[in-house]
Amino acid sequence: MPRASHLSKVLSNNIPKSKKKTIAMPYYAVAKGSKTGVYTNWNDCKEQVNGYSGASFKKFSTASEASAFVNGGGSGISSSSSSSRGGSSNSSSSSSGSSSYGGNSSSHSGSSYYNSGSSYYNSGSSYYNSGSSYYDSGSSHYGGSTGSSYYGSSTVSNANTSKVSKPSKPAAQKVYVDGASRGNGRHAHPASGYGVYYGPGDSRNAAVPLNEVDPPYIKPTNQRAELHAAKHALKDIHTHLTSGKATGPTQIHSDSKYVVKSLNDWSDNWKSNGWKSTTGRPLANSDLIQEAVALKDKINDIYKEKNWGNVELVHVKGHAGDEGNEAADRLANLGADKMKGRK
Repeated sequence: MPRASHLSKVLSNNIPKSKKKTIAMPYYAVAKGSKTGVYTNWNDCKEQVNGYSGASFKKFSTASEASAFVNGGGSGISSSSSSSRGGSSNSSSSSSGSSSYGGNSSSHSGSSYYNSGSSYYNSGSSYYNSGSSYYDSGSSHYGGSTGSSYYGSSTVSNANTSKVSKPSKPAAQKVYVDGASRGNGRHAHPASGYGVYYGPGDSRNAAVPLNEVDPPYIKPTNQRAELHAAKHALKDIHTHLTSGKATGPTQIHSDSKYVVKSLNDWSDNWKSNGWKSTTGRPLANSDLIQEAVALKDKINDIYKEKNWGNVELVHVKGHAGDEGNEAADRLANLGADKMKGRK
């Protein structure tokens, strides 16, 4: 094993006088490895610990500290072995003051190493940064021909060691919508209305007669009532988004497959077809569908900026005991009652 005093003397004699005050040569102490000792070159140190089960080693700024570590057998080290690279490469994990070599990352007070195939990063000492006192373009510490390198800085980022996770999507609020039309298809103007339900006592809950939202020449139908309810909810969502009141996405729950399919699945084809049916006929309720789709698109643009995905329209089975759906149904019938009572 090289004597610490001799190493210091040799290294000191080889350093130009102009640089003696700025150079801080590292010493690599191998307490457990193929061959223990103090090394001034990382590649030499690596040869002794690479593939050695329970290897312990550490970098020091002085030869005397490095020798003491070796003579003490790497005191303070607690070793554990792990398999990597398909062979028998091992690593040792440690408490403060220890070091490691292997397929995973570990750290110690003063310096830390990370094996990323062929590159080694040191985050605790300064090999090459704006305040670096040691730089050798031909050495293995920076850009050497061996394929391994050191980069020293107070902060080291590596895509393999950490991933920045996106903020989790907030839980979605549910709004239930429903439509009602009494005597649908049998009367010229059946009593019709729609309901929108957010929750008990919510000021946004609504029971609306269709004659308040449609002109007299348009015949009330159950489909129009259902579409009006969905459009009402979409308008609420957009208003809350643009006013800054929304704290998360909103799901629209409807027991109308017609509404859910129209706004989720069929609208793109209808739009590309000039809002006509596949047979070329004028699309029923085209006015409401176009207005609802336009609102949906505006909401989705804002949702994407917030990483909330797209606004969801969810089909629920009607009259199956779903509390929200039952409440929306009651509000829809209340809206129909309001229309029936008017002359």
